[in-house]
Order: sequence, then C-alpha cells, then structure tokens
Amino acid sequence: MNRKKAGMIAAAVMLPVTTIAGSVAFFFTYAVVRMEKKKKKKKRKKAPAAPKEGEGLTFDCFRDKMEEGTRWFKEQDPEKITLTSYDGLKLSAYLLPAEKKSRNVLLLMHGYRCDGFSDFSCLYQFYHDQGYHLLVPHQRSHAESDGKYICFGVKERYDCKMWADYAVRRFGSDCNLYLSGISMGSSTVLMAAGLDLPSNVRGIIADCGFTSPYDIFRHVLNLQFRLPSFPLMNLTELAVKRKAGFDYKAVSTLDVLKTCKIPVLFIHGGKDDFVPTQMTLDNYSACASPKELLIVPEAGHGTSNMAEPERYRETALAFMKKYEK
Repeated sequence: MNRKKAGMIAAAVMLPVTTIAGSVAFFFTYAVVRMEKKKKKKKRKKAPAAPKEGEGLTFDCFRDKMEEGTRWFKEQDPEKITLTSYDGLKLSAYLLPAEKKSRNVLLLMHGYRCDGFSDFSCLYQFYHDQGYHLLVPHQRSHAESDGKYICFGVKERYDCKMWADYAVRRFGSDCNLYLSGISMGSSTVLMAAGLDLPSNVRGIIADCGFTSPYDIFRHVLNLQFRLPSFPLMNLTELAVKRKAGFDYKAVSTLDVLKTCKIPVLFIHGGKDDFVPTQMTLDNYSACASPKELLIVPEAGHGTSNMAEPERYRETALAFMKKYEK
C-alpha cells in the first residue's frame, strides 16, 4: 500500500473520531460552561409574543411584566451579600427585608442561565407584601456570582444550604424558612433537601424541576438536536467529570425525595416541553413527606406563576401558612 492510499484510509477512519470529539466539546460547552452575555445594541422594543398554536405560554409572552417586576425589586435597594462557597467561589445574593417585623423568610433559587432576577420577577412584590423577607441568590456561574461551570444542582445544593444557614443566622433561630426554586433552582432546592438543612426549613416550593442532570441532558439532546444519547452522553460524562468536577449521575431528586421529611409543593406547567411535566409527576410520586401538586395547564417552562398568577399565589401562600410555626 502506498503512502497516499494509507493516508486516505487513516483520514477516513479518523473522521468519525474527530467528529465525535468535536460534538462532545460542543455539547459540554453548550450545557455546562458559563457564557457571558455580550452587550447588545439597543433595539426597538417588541411587543410580547403570542404563543404558537399548541405550545405553552413562554417567557416571551410576559416580557413586559417580568421587566416591571425586576425593576420593582431593584428599586427597593436590596442589600447585596457575598459569601464564599465550600469550594472557594464568591457567591452573591440580594436581600430585601420585610417592611414590618417578620419571622418568615423566602430563599428564591433561580434557574438555568437566568440573569439572577427574572425568574421570580412577577412574585417579588406579592411575597414582600405578604411580609416575607426575600433572599435572592445568584447561582454559581450566573450573573454576579463566580464560577465557570454550571453543575445542575450537584454542587449548587451545597450553596443552597449555605444560604439557608445564613438566613437563620440573619433572622434568628425561630424564623420560618421556605426554599423555592424554578427550573434548575427547583432541582437545586430538592437536592438540598438531602443535606443537613436547618430545622427552620418549613417547606419547599419546587416549580418545574428536573429529576437529575443526566435525565435533563438526555432529554434536551433529543429535543433540540434529535440525537440519540449514545455515545455522546457517555463521552460528555467523562468531560464533565474531568473538567467541571461533578458527576451528572451523582444525585437524583427521586432518591432524595424517598427519604424527604420536609413538606413539598410541586408545581409545573402542563405544556412544558423543556423540562417535561412528567418529571414533576415522578418527583411527586417519589416524595415521602407531606406533598401537594399544582399543574397549570397552559403554562410552558417556568411560567406557571404568570399564566395563572392568582391560583399560583393562593396555592403557594396557603402551603407556607400551613407549615408556619
């Protein structure tokens, strides 16, 4: 065999290998690596988008309300707090104390690639008016917190516990603390339930969370790229362990909830295709503690509190009042 033919054969053999390696690098970056948003030129403001036929109500449908809610929160001049995580990251949060003396505290954990404020933007004023102190962390690798890799709750659960401990130190050993999360924030607070949380944690509000990093990776791979899980999932798992330092099979909300003792209110949009509604139904079934379930039929991912605001707020408030001490 001459060198030219040998070279052609070698190139043909290596093509799939290099293609797979490139795909692994792409999906690792796409899913896990922090991406700083570039400053965009100001564009003419668009009207909120209407949902497409058969789809759920998305964030775009509520853009104006979300901007208004975020603006309200920032105008209250919340206190910025910075703590150091167990692995040395400087993590930030904003605290908006209740106007009157109160023992009720809400720890609000936002979702995947959020700006740190918008996920709860339409709930801030309501919760504050009800007399809750609001502690709003920016999750690691998001907004004003340090970090290079997003860990889908595996490391963030320890951050959640850190903020919960801080809330008890700040507001006293007799405070009523509630953990609430949306999307990845929901999975974070559920995973944190498997840790040694303060006894002050009276309840968890888990809105549209996934069951494990592995489950959501696999779902998005199929949903957005129409690709099978093998071999990309297996190879990406190795990259995640080596570079980001976590195992996306290390923790599952299903396993945590089997021994959970904290009451949980599960919420999900009925038309959520990003995190399937079935994941919350599975979490609800696995949960051993007192539990409630709210499915908002027309809501897409993360929009239940905007699609049916009165029902959402009444349900969440009644749940917290039930376990208040």
